[in-house]
Parts: sequence; C-alpha cells; structure tokens
Amino acid sequence: MEQDIITAIAAVLVAGVAAQWIGWRLQIPAIVFLLAGGLLAGPVTGLLDPDALFGRALFPLVSLAVAVILFEGALGLGWRGVREAGSTVWKLLTVGAAVTFAGAALAARLLLDVDWDLALLLAAVLVVTGPTVVGPIVKAIGLRGRVAAILESEGTLIDPIGAILTVFVFQALFLSDERGGSIVGDVLATFGVGAGIGLAGAGLLYLVLHRFLLPDELHNVGTLAVVVSAFVVSNELRDESGLVAVTVMGIALAAQSKVSVRRVLEFNSTLRILFISSLFVLLGARISSETLRQIEWRNLAFLVVLVVVVRPLCVLVSTLGSGLRREERLFLAVTAPRGIVAASVASLFSFRLTAAGVEGSQVLVSATFTVIGGTVLLSGLASRPLGVRLGLIASGRGAVIVLGANPFATEFASALEGHGVPTRLIDVNPQELTRARMKGLPTQQGSVISDATWEAAGIKDAASFVAMTQSDEINALAVRHAAEVLGRKQVFQLAPRRREHEVGTQLPVSAVARTLFAPDATIDRLNERLADGWRIASTRITDRFGAEEHADVHRDATPLFVVSRKGRVDLIAVDSPRKPKPGDVLVTLTRSTEGS
Repeated sequence: MEQDIITAIAAVLVAGVAAQWIGWRLQIPAIVFLLAGGLLAGPVTGLLDPDALFGRALFPLVSLAVAVILFEGALGLGWRGVREAGSTVWKLLTVGAAVTFAGAALAARLLLDVDWDLALLLAAVLVVTGPTVVGPIVKAIGLRGRVAAILESEGTLIDPIGAILTVFVFQALFLSDERGGSIVGDVLATFGVGAGIGLAGAGLLYLVLHRFLLPDELHNVGTLAVVVSAFVVSNELRDESGLVAVTVMGIALAAQSKVSVRRVLEFNSTLRILFISSLFVLLGARISSETLRQIEWRNLAFLVVLVVVVRPLCVLVSTLGSGLRREERLFLAVTAPRGIVAASVASLFSFRLTAAGVEGSQVLVSATFTVIGGTVLLSGLASRPLGVRLGLIASGRGAVIVLGANPFATEFASALEGHGVPTRLIDVNPQELTRARMKGLPTQQGSVISDATWEAAGIKDAASFVAMTQSDEINALAVRHAAEVLGRKQVFQLAPRRREHEVGTQLPVSAVARTLFAPDATIDRLNERLADGWRIASTRITDRFGAEEHADVHRDATPLFVVSRKGRVDLIAVDSPRKPKPGDVLVTLTRSTEGS
C-alpha cells in the first residue's frame, strides 16, 4: 500500500509537470491539460483513485494546499493590487456574489429539478471563482492592468467568502435543528476570527523577519509553518475561518514595506505551481464514471445559463459607474472559471448529504464538476483569443528590451526595428539615449536597480531581454532580474570581458545569461569593429547561396539574428546557434568592404 501511494504521488507530479510543459509550449493555460490528464488517469483508464489511495487524509491535504495557494495569491496581489482593482472588486464580492448566488439557485431549481434547499447549497458552492484557476490563466495569456487586477483580486478574496457561505447555507438548511443563533452573526464571527488570526500571523512574521530572529535560509520554511499554523488554529476556533486567515495574512504582509517578502514569494510561487498541478490532476481523477454519465442535458443547460446569463449579469451590476470600457466588461463577463475550492467543498458536502440520506445529493457533485470543466475549458481556450480581439492583450510580437545605448547596442536595436521587431533601449546616460532617439528608437532612462525603470520599460510584456552595457556587473545584475520575469530562455547577455591579468574579477558562470553571438563577442570588441567601419548587414539565404557559402564569403562576420520567412526573429546564442534556411534573412556584423 505504501508503495502504491509513493507511485501515485510520483505519477501525479510527473503528469502535472507534463501538463504545465504542454501548456507552455502550446501557449494555452495548463489548467486545461491538468484537468484532462486527471480525467484520463481516473475515470477513463482507472489508473488513479485518489480516495482509495489517500483515504481520509485526502481532504485535509487538499485544504492545506488550498490554504498555501490562497496565501501566495494574496501575498503576490497585496493591498496594492486590491487598490488597483478599485471599487469594482468589492462590488463583485458583494453585489456580484449576491447576483451569482440568486441566479445560480434559480437556474438549479428550474433546470436541475432539485428542491430549493439543494439549489441554494449548490449556488453557494458556485459563488467562487478561485486563484487556483484565475491566476494561472491571467499569467499564461499575458493579461495586464486593471482587468487582470480585478480578476485576481476577485479570485483570491471570493474563495473564503464562498466557502463560508456554503457552510452557513448547509447549517441553516440541513442542520437547522442543531444550531441556534443568527446566520449573519455567525458569518461576521467567522470573518472576525479569521481576520484576527491572519493579522496576528502577519504581525508575527513581520516581527521575526524585521528583527532578524530567523536566519535567511529559514525564512521560507518559517513562513510556511506560520501560514499552516494560522490556518489550523483559525479553523479550530471557528469552522472555515482558516481561508480568511491566510488571505488576510498574505495581504497584510504584502502591504508593509520594511520587510522584503520577495524570497518568500518566490518559494511560495514554486509551491503554488506544485500544488495547483497536483490538485487539478487529483480533481480530474476523482470524477467518477458515474458522475460523467450523469452529465446530461440538464447539467449542460445549467452551465450555459451560468456562463451566458448569470455571470454577465453579475459583471453588469458590479461595474455600473466603474469607468470600465465595454471590452473590459465583456472579458470579465466571460472569465469566471471555478477551481479546486468549488470541487473540494462540493465533494465534502455531497458526502455529508449522502450520509444524512438527502435525496438527489449526487447532483451537487455532477453539476459542480460540469461547471468546473466547462468554465475551465472556456476560459483556458478562449481567454487569449478573446483578449487579443478586444485589444486587452497585444497580438503582435513583444518588444526586445536592450540594456545599454552604446554604439553597438543602438545599431543592433536599429537593425531589429528595421525587420519589424519593436525595441526599447534602457540606459542611465542621457547623452547615449539622445543618440538613440535621433535614430527613432524608443528609449527609457533609468537604473535597473529601480523597479520603476523595469515597469516603464514594459519588462512583463517583453519578448526578450538583452544586456549590452559596458559593465559586466550591471549586465549580470540585470539579467538575473529579467530571468525571473521572462524565463532564462528569453534573456541574453554579451560575453563578459576576459580579465586573466586581474585575479578574482571574472564573473562566475551562474551570473551570466545566455551568451549572444560568440564566446568572444564582448561589447568592447563589437564597438571597436563599428569604429573600424564594420556594419550590420542583411543577407537573403537561398538554395544557391546558403549558410555555408555565406560563411565562406564572410569569414570574419559575426551572426546576430535570423529572420524567418514568416517574420520570426531568432537571436543567435552560443548555446543554440540558429542555422538559416533558404528564404531566411541572416543579419550579421560584417566588414564594410564585404558584399552582402
């Protein structure tokens, strides 16, 4: 049995990573492939049965994973993200949630043919959207700005609200004889306990980190321990208040500015990817064959009403007077995927209803999973094309950000612009930037140490980053930051100078991004060649004049990038030289006396 559990965990991790990779390669949110992988492993092939393997430990483990995901989402969002979202997010959490609750309950009563008690419970479950789905989709499609902030804020903050609402609807309708007191009072008490524990946890972490009571290597695990402890303690004091606690803790910790939470955020981001990958595979695997067979026209009609009527009405009411454009409202109306919180809550209360002998309780699971699958597929597959069509996501290629405005960096950026690639040069030297602007190149003055410089340059929407300053140390510092945003594949740097005569001054390999052009193509050498009259030239590769013939004719030329027949531009890196094919354009730095 132990070996089976270990094998299952390994299989889930591998499947999760594989789905993430497929999504990355196809530029489709990985949630789609994670859910499909779970369905394939579970009800389709029967290879994975999470309930049989993990037993009663499954839901506690899922709860802890969701708590960490919520904390990471709140920490990354922060109070700044909530402010950026504006009043719209608060309307979505109040008026919008009420509209969703009422609309979903009415649709369930009429379409699913269940009594009002079950219809109201199902509606409470489906109030949530969830950061487990919204966050990865927003990141995968490259959505930025106010709409992204609204979606992420709503997804992060609605999860504890939906979970608590479900608890109290269940208690009021199905356990009314066992509880007394006001439902409103219970809700306020739950939020009060959760918020109090969350603020206390954030205060404890702030104190420990600010006074250096923990060594740096224990910051991440210490934070994780406090998050899990706050979640557990809060739930012990008040059922379902733990989600409120971790959400408040994340926002409060991000709101302060005296203690850096960057390393903690990086660690929790890794856990988030791991947990989301695992949870969605388990989610798909938990869907039984019987549940799939129960997905009949009623469930599909219920899904359509939620997507076509309820969500647009929720957004319409919540965005009145918000100043959002029609395109932004439409995108919000279409994007409301449900995730792991809805699945786990529905499964939990379905078990309780079945044990209590409530007729038709299986509808809670079948309808919820229909909505999860439908909204995940809709948002995962349609969000990017819709965002591009509505003008919320750039449809063209992103810019290449060039750090440095020295002569070669300027000529290189100009060559990219000449082939239709947008560029932006960053430098602290206003004189260098003036020369670049005279060539018609977009520029940004500022230091790479400043977050404002990166934001103004548009690093989040960039296609690539190239470090070409005359300081190897600044290049190394910049590429590390750029790699955190774009990934190492899209971050490049010229070869560092070789200083054999200076002991201990050569940069370590780990500080250098992908090396451009050639191992000896330093900025000094490239600038010297420009000063000697070399120029950047473009050559069309043909069947009669291929790459080999070009190399024979231009023996000293330094290849810079290749433009494919379809207009794709590939920078030439030492670790993966791009061999041009017939029809491509090869751009090189070559002697002025050589023809092209």
